[in-house]
Amino acid sequence: MGDCSRCGKKAMTFTCRYCGEKFCSEHRLPENHDCGGLDEEVQKEKEQSKEKWFEEKESKDEQETRTVTASTRRTPGLGESIVNTLKSNYTLSIILVTVIAFFMQYLVPGFSQLLVLDPDLVSILYRPWTLVTVMLLHGGLFHLLANMITFYFFGTPVEKAVGGKELLKMYVGAGIVASLGFVGFRNLLSSIYGPEIAAKTLFGMQFASMDTLGLAVGASGAVVAFVGAVAMLYPEAEVLLYFVIPMKIKTAVYAFGGLEAFNLMAKLLGYSLPVIGNFASSAHLAGLLIGLWYGRKLRDRHRKRTSVFNPLSH
Repeated sequence: MGDCSRCGKKAMTFTCRYCGEKFCSEHRLPENHDCGGLDEEVQKEKEQSKEKWFEEKESKDEQETRTVTASTRRTPGLGESIVNTLKSNYTLSIILVTVIAFFMQYLVPGFSQLLVLDPDLVSILYRPWTLVTVMLLHGGLFHLLANMITFYFFGTPVEKAVGGKELLKMYVGAGIVASLGFVGFRNLLSSIYGPEIAAKTLFGMQFASMDTLGLAVGASGAVVAFVGAVAMLYPEAEVLLYFVIPMKIKTAVYAFGGLEAFNLMAKLLGYSLPVIGNFASSAHLAGLLIGLWYGRKLRDRHRKRTSVFNPLSH
């Protein structure tokens, strides 16, 4: 029992949940006692409802944005995947450019003549770019495949260790040194024998003639540099010398270097050996020496990570 805040009558009272006053049954409803708290409560509920609506709207918008983003995200096509791979893999990019240049030799008139290396000193002075562009040309499909397969297996581990830009610098640098080695040696032969080493017979063996200032093509000097580098970094790796004879890479480098040196000595003595007499041994040895020097630098720099250079793991 209590007094009604509206009429003062004693009766069973009810407490208004908006204003907190006590009222009789007749005045207990907010609209029957002019409740001041009702308007405040209604306004508060409206504001809460409005805030809840905005929160739900923002959540819905975010969900729609995520849905649109997911729907617009696409899987790269074949062409785009190839481009992305080439951007991140300099070894494959060099191989691709070389393969394209190989076909241009046969499809574009004058292409080979523009890029081929002529060891004549006057030609070098007028066409110095050929010290580099000679690496884009090859004497045939087997020559191209031998160089590019070798470069892939030995260039890949080097790129993983030093990065693509450093690999490109080494490839071009070794190629230039190899070209200079070829030019220097051929001009030495020319000063000794003139324009041609004459055909000879020794112990019943026939030795063909050779142009001392003959043209050169190929990236062998640059490629051999990577073989030398990996030999310094991972000397116990097993390889196939000339794709045929299995042996440890350090042994293969000794055998390869010895054979090329023997070929150079034969030419200095005036003999062009069968088969290997056509090899640009001066370029090969120059590239090999650069590779051994570079590999030693890398070995010192990456002494604790030599396992990355295992060419058989790629």
